Amino acid sequence: MNATTLTPILAQATLTDLKDMFSLALGVIFFFGFVYGVFLVWRGARKISDGDSEGYSSIFGGVIIAGAGLIMSSFFVLAGLGDAVVTPSF
Repeated sequence: MNATTLTPILAQATLTDLKDMFSLALGVIFFFGFVYGVFLVWRGARKISDGDSEGYSSIFGGVIIAGAGLIMSSFFVLAGLGDAVVTPSF
């Protein structure tokens, strides 16, 4: 297969389409992660009110899960890779 037969195949896929697909997938993942993180924070607060000391770790884990997108974006920007950040969309 030479380069002239590959050109029409590669011309169909653009990087913006790929970036949009990743953006949509990240939006769905972050949505469920945020909901699950809020649930963990709420469950941890209930455990603490019942006197269980494991509630603090549940709250900490929930905050990490709910804010995973912001945390990772911050690390990329701090490392100078701000162009690599994909904004989630719904």
